[in-house]
Amino acid sequence: MYDKISDYGIIGDSRTVALVSRTGSIDWLCLPDIDSPSVFASILDDSKGGRFAVRPFGTYDFGSRYIEGTNILQTFFEASSGRVVLTDFMLMPTDRGRDLTGGSLVLYRKIEAESGEHEIEIIFDPRFDYARADADISVAEDVLIASGGGSTIRLDIAGAGTSVLSDSVRSTFTLREGDAVWLRLSTGGGGSARLSPVEGEAALDETIRYWREWLAKNETGRDLDTGAFKSLVDRSALTLKLLEYGPTGALAAAATTSLPEAIGGVRNWDYRYSWVRDSSLTIEALYGTGHLSEMENYLRWMRGVMCDYGGFQVMYGLRGERELTEQTLDHLEGYRGSKPVRIGNGAWDQDQLDIYGEILDAAFRLSNYAGKIDLDMWEFLRRSCDTVVERWRDKDSGIWEVRDGPWHFVYSKIMCWVALDRGLKIARRYGFPAELGKWERERDLIRAEVLERGWNADKNAFVQHYDTDALDASCLLIPFYGFLPYDDSWMVSTAEAIQRELTEDGFVYRYRAQDGLPGEEGTFLICTYWLIENLIGQGRLDEARKLLVKMERTANELGLFAEEYDAATGEALGNFPQAFTHIGYINSVLALSRAEKDRKRRGTETASCSGKVKAFFNRRILFTRRFILNSGEDVPSGAVADVAGDLKRLMNTLRGGFFHPAEGRVAYEEIAGSSFFRLYKACSSELSGFDLSSLRSPEERLAFWINIFNVLVIHGVIELGIRDSIKEVTNFFRRIGYNIGGMTFTADDIEHGILRGN
Repeated sequence: MYDKISDYGIIGDSRTVALVSRTGSIDWLCLPDIDSPSVFASILDDSKGGRFAVRPFGTYDFGSRYIEGTNILQTFFEASSGRVVLTDFMLMPTDRGRDLTGGSLVLYRKIEAESGEHEIEIIFDPRFDYARADADISVAEDVLIASGGGSTIRLDIAGAGTSVLSDSVRSTFTLREGDAVWLRLSTGGGGSARLSPVEGEAALDETIRYWREWLAKNETGRDLDTGAFKSLVDRSALTLKLLEYGPTGALAAAATTSLPEAIGGVRNWDYRYSWVRDSSLTIEALYGTGHLSEMENYLRWMRGVMCDYGGFQVMYGLRGERELTEQTLDHLEGYRGSKPVRIGNGAWDQDQLDIYGEILDAAFRLSNYAGKIDLDMWEFLRRSCDTVVERWRDKDSGIWEVRDGPWHFVYSKIMCWVALDRGLKIARRYGFPAELGKWERERDLIRAEVLERGWNADKNAFVQHYDTDALDASCLLIPFYGFLPYDDSWMVSTAEAIQRELTEDGFVYRYRAQDGLPGEEGTFLICTYWLIENLIGQGRLDEARKLLVKMERTANELGLFAEEYDAATGEALGNFPQAFTHIGYINSVLALSRAEKDRKRRGTETASCSGKVKAFFNRRILFTRRFILNSGEDVPSGAVADVAGDLKRLMNTLRGGFFHPAEGRVAYEEIAGSSFFRLYKACSSELSGFDLSSLRSPEERLAFWINIFNVLVIHGVIELGIRDSIKEVTNFFRRIGYNIGGMTFTADDIEHGILRGN
C-alpha cells in the first residue's frame, strides 16, 4: 500500500536524507550518501524495497510536524486509548556524531507514550543495493547488525525495559504513559558504544540547537520581513540545506529518484545529482534568506570541478563525478506501478548552454563582497565566458533536457547573454584580465538575435526556440536576469500568452510542445512562481499575493513541495522534496515583500509632502548642517585593534546583501533599517576612542585611512537617503565626517588633507 508522495517528511544530516511517512515508516534511505544505493526503498516497491517502521498497533489517527525551526520530525498517533509521539532526526556530522558510530550516519528514533498504554511494533527490513543484495541479519541482546551489498548498518534499542529484538525483522513491546524507547541506526556496525536514553536526549538537544542557530544566521545583512509567509520560507530554507552535500558543497536537485511526473508514466528520473542550473538558483535562494556560506562552498566546489576537467557539463555527481550513466532497475515495480525505476541520468552529457549564465550570475552576486572573487576563481569564470563566445550560436538541449533536440532555445541564448554581461561587470569591477571588447560585441549580438528570432509576432510573445510558435514558461525568467524589465511591453504580453496557453486553474505547465517522450506531466510548480514574479514586476501585487497563497496549498502539512502538481486531482507528483520548487517559493515571497514595502514607502512619501517641497526642505537642511555619522558613547582609547577593517567588512556585507543584480545597483535606501546597519553604526562609534598613534608604519596608516574614507562615503549615502547621486546633497564630502580619536574628520579632510597630503 503506497502512501501519497505528499504524505512524507524529510530528515537528514547534509550527507544523506530519509523520507518518513505519516505512519512512521522510513520508506527511503540511501547510505552512506544521498545518491548511494538504497537500504530502504519501499516508496519504489512496496513489497521488495524494504522499510524501517515504528508505530503502534491498532487504529490511530496520525499527523506530523517539525519541531519549530529544525529538521526534526515528529509523528503523532492519537486514539481513544491515548497518544504516542515518534521523533525522528539525524545528528549533524560533528566530532561527537562520528565518535558515536565510527561511520557517517546517526539516525535517532524516539517513541514515547504521552498518555495511555500502547502495543508498539518495529519493522526493520533492510534491502541493500536497491533490493538487489541479500541481507544478513544478526541479533545480540539489544543490538541488531545487518550487512549486504558491501554495507553494514547497526540498530541499537534502549529504554522502557526493552532489551531484545524478538527476531531479525519484527519486534513488539508495550509502552505505558511516560515510557520512551530510543532507537539508533548507524553505519559501520563495529565499535559503536551502547545506546542510552541519556545519549539520545543529548543528541536531540544538540540537533535542535544546530538547526535553530543555522536558521537564525544572517551573513548578508538583510533583515527578512516575510510576514505571514515566514514559517514556510523558513521551512523551504531548512529543506534546501538538507539537500546540500556537506563534504563538497554540491547541492542535490531532489531527495529521490523515479517518483513519477504522471502516475503510471515513464517520466521517472533520478534527481539526486547536482545540476549547475538548480544549484546556482538554490544558493541564490539561500543567499536571499541570509546564508552566504553555501554560495561560497558551492562555487569553491565548482571551481575545483572546472579545474579538474577543464569544462562544464549539465550536472555532476555530488563528489564531482562526470559520468552518470542511466540504468533501469527492472526488478522494482516503481511507485504505484510507475516504471521504469531509473538510477543515473542520461542528460549528464547533453549540451545545455544556459549553465554558463547561471554560474556567472551566482558568481556576480558573490562578487559584491569585496575580495570574494580571487584570480584563481576568475580564471574559471573567464574560461566560461570564452566558451560562451565560441558556442552561443550552437543548438542545445535546453533547460528542460528535451530528447528530440537540439534547438536554438531562447532561454539558453539569454543565459549566454547573462554569462557575458556578468563576466564583463566582474572583470571591470576588479580589473581582471579579459577580452572585454570581444565579450561586449558578442553580448550585444546575442541580444539582437534573441529580440529578432526569439519573438513571435503572431503569438505576441517570446517562444520556446527559434522557428516555432510553441510557448515555454522559461521565458518568464527573461526579466529575472535583467535582459528586459518586467514591465516591458514584450514581457507583459509574453506573460499574458503563457497565462492563456500554459495554465490550468492558475498553475503553469513548462510547455505543451512535443519533447520526444511519451505521456504527460503535471504543472511544474516553479514555473508558477516565475509567473508570480512577473505579476509582481508589473505592479499587479494583489494578483501575485492571491496566486502565492494558492501555491502554498500545494505544500503538504509539513510545508514540503514536490516537483509537480496535478491541478485536476490535487496530487503531488515527481521527485520530493524538490529544490526547484522551494527556490521558487522563497524568491517569490522575497520579491513580493520588497514590492509591497516599496509601494508602502512611496505612499508614505507622497502623503507627507509633494516632491518639490520635500526636495527644497532637504536642500535647506543639508546646506546648513554637518553630519558626524558615528556620534555615540565613547569607548576607551585603543579598545579596538582593527576597527577600520571591521567597518569595511561590515559595509561590504551590507552592500552585497542589498545588491539587486537585475537592476545592477545596491539598494542603499533599504539598508538603513537593517540590523546589520545598526551593528555597523555601533562599530563606527568605537572610532571615537581609537588611538591614532597605534598606527606605526606608513602602510598601516594608508590602509586605515583608505578604509575609513570608503566606508564613510557609503555610510553618508545610506544615512542621508541618497538614491542616485551624491550630487543630491550640496557639498557632500565636506558635510559628512567621523569622530576619530576625539577629533572630527570629514571625507574632504581625509581625501585631500591625509590621502593626498595637502
